[in-house]
Amino acid sequence: MTTTQTELARALGLTQPRIHQLIQEGIVERDDHGAVLVIASLQNYYRTQGSGSDGGSELDYMEEKAKHEKIKREIAEHKLAIMEGNAYSARTVELVMTEMLSNLRTQLLGLPTKLAPQLEGKTKEQIYVRLTREIEEKLSELSEYSPDLFTDEEVVDDDDA
Repeated sequence: MTTTQTELARALGLTQPRIHQLIQEGIVERDDHGAVLVIASLQNYYRTQGSGSDGGSELDYMEEKAKHEKIKREIAEHKLAIMEGNAYSARTVELVMTEMLSNLRTQLLGLPTKLAPQLEGKTKEQIYVRLTREIEEKLSELSEYSPDLFTDEEVVDDDDA
């Protein structure tokens, strides 16, 4: 049984250029006169649709729309979490942490200059106690974490996509 490319396209709900592409891929078969072999072509077509071996060129519109909507929902949830202060951008965390650690480094490197005159002539035990107190004081500043440090004033605008 044979038919035309146009009739096969209409029967499968495809465009004629897509049928031509399927002919080139060897999925739609033709006889010696160029007529489409219906049974062999349909078998090949549905076999490839089931296995997805046609490279995914036939997209299911509703499936793609659902994926798109899911991504839009996830983006909206992420924006909401940022606005509520439950999530922070990696860039903001990196900037705040870099600033905090840089300040700590500067303070720790300043301890010898600050403490050397005060510790001169002290016993080993007194030096240990004083250095430990100063270092713990500097480290305790890191524990005074405030979520406000991570507040990113940049809120991502809604896209019309």
